[in-house]
Amino acid sequence: MMAGVAVLAVVLAAAWTATVQGASVAQVNDGMVPAIGTGITTGLTRPGGTATADRAAAGTGSTGLAFTVVPVPPSLTIAKSHVHTFVRGEDGVYTITVGNATAAGPTDGTAVTVHDVLPAGLRAERITGSGWNCILASLTCTRSDVLPAGHSYPPVILKADVACDAPAQVTNTATVTGGGDTTTHTATDPTAINKHHEHDGDGGSGYDGDSGGGHDGHHDHCDRHDH
Repeated sequence: MMAGVAVLAVVLAAAWTATVQGASVAQVNDGMVPAIGTGITTGLTRPGGTATADRAAAGTGSTGLAFTVVPVPPSLTIAKSHVHTFVRGEDGVYTITVGNATAAGPTDGTAVTVHDVLPAGLRAERITGSGWNCILASLTCTRSDVLPAGHSYPPVILKADVACDAPAQVTNTATVTGGGDTTTHTATDPTAINKHHEHDGDGGSGYDGDSGGGHDGHHDHCDRHDH
């Protein structure tokens, strides 16, 4: 009677395919004998579970094979960007996008958390994102829906007021954690800030609120700040 052959199969999802190479196995009273040659078997198993397959099903013998399925963890990504040069006294808008790497496993349904840290000279006014639960006071957004490999969540949009005395260059930082990924991933976005334009009474020279910023009354304050 041949002893069982143990094979480790690492898979990216619940479906697996394993190729079993020929090997020597211990046989009671008869020493070592070669096992029947290469066989291929497939099956479906929940990630993290254990599957068993009968080698006879592959047409190569009756030796039982035990497969341990090792799930591939998710690998979150984060990107942070802005469109326009920020201007003192106007609003600036950042876009934060969280994804999952192509070769990773899906997130596991636990919370994925984005946290933004604004630099001195910027003050958060609003943070939103479709499907995200966002808290302005802490600049955090969370969600728990499963994110497959190679996909991204809808972006998080952060609108910030730019102070009249904001420095000419700042760097905004955001992180993402959770979803079964034990690593904290970080994105930075260096941001140039221009001196405000003099208010000319025509509603300001900044961008409108839908395109990333705009004059909203802060200009007048900055005019007084500079005089």
